[in-house]
This record gives sequence, C-alpha cells and structure tokens, in this order.
Amino acid sequence: MQAETIKTGKCPVCGSNEVYDNSNKLIQGYRPFINVSAVKGFTVITYICISCGYFKEFIRDEDIKNEKLMNKVKEKWNRTSDGKD
Repeated sequence: MQAETIKTGKCPVCGSNEVYDNSNKLIQGYRPFINVSAVKGFTVITYICISCGYFKEFIRDEDIKNEKLMNKVKEKWNRTSDGKD
C-alpha cells in the first residue's frame, strides 16, 4: 500500500510542509475511534495542512494488519462498489 503524500508531511494539494497530525495525542472533543463492533474499533489519525486546510483521516497501520478487526469490517460493513459489479 502506497502512503498518501500528506503522511510524509507534504500537502498533496498546495505542496506546503505545514502538515500536522494528532498521532499519540488525545484531543478533547475529537472522535479518536471508528467503531467496528460493540468492543472493537479503529484508532483514527488525522493529518491537517494549516496552509490550505486540506485534511485526511487514516486508521493506524496496526489496525490494518489486525486480521480479526479486518474480518469484522468485512462481516459488518458494506463493500464500496465502483458501479461495475
């Protein structure tokens, strides 16, 4: 999986290096998780360019590698279709 440019600290929209993220921070009022089931969820990391306002959210790499969590997503969520199915 190729990392999005913003994860490297450069905004893909305006090219600025003024990119910040909330990794390892708990921000008051921020939704740090996406629930997958009653007891399982993803940790969300948000990247924000303060030059142009572009932002993007990702789940942690550890969550992507968690096979049980990914299977729960496959079981409970809808697969997004490109309209060709």
